[in-house]
Amino acid sequence: MRGDELKRILSVILIIILLAGCSQKPAEPVETAEPAAESNLFDARKAKEGDMVAGLKIIRVEVNSPEEEDYEAYVDFEGEVTVSGTFKHNLNDEFLDHEISFRVDEESEDLLPKLAHDQRYVWFMFMNHDEAEKALGAAGTEGKATVTIRNYSINYAHTEIWNTADLVIAEISSE
Repeated sequence: MRGDELKRILSVILIIILLAGCSQKPAEPVETAEPAAESNLFDARKAKEGDMVAGLKIIRVEVNSPEEEDYEAYVDFEGEVTVSGTFKHNLNDEFLDHEISFRVDEESEDLLPKLAHDQRYVWFMFMNHDEAEKALGAAGTEGKATVTIRNYSINYAHTEIWNTADLVIAEISSE
């Protein structure tokens, strides 16, 4: 009888093992998501030197009051990008004096990095004023253009401050 008893015990163990295997959830297929398009929006509090945003490399990050939702940030980028929009060579402006400003159009604004909490429209001032003046025109000149820029910097604070860039090349539109 000992042999029959051993067979029954082994049979019970085998049934338990088989039932345990049947009670497991079937493996679910792994979904492979398409890589998300790189966003131009970012949080400077989480950014670090070397990070890429909208194809430009961060080379300096400074954040003031990071605990606030509307924190101040200064972020410098390396690389070149071409955008289109409107330029204005200011003439005796109260804040901008005779600087040359460039407002990026909607079609190009995603090509430049932008702080996720920044509600301003995308615009910047040319830091290489003399070169920009030669390419875009004297004080009082306005128009549409496509420009290639480098050394883009985001300057975001609760004061009269603006983003900056160096002009590489400009093509004025005839429209």
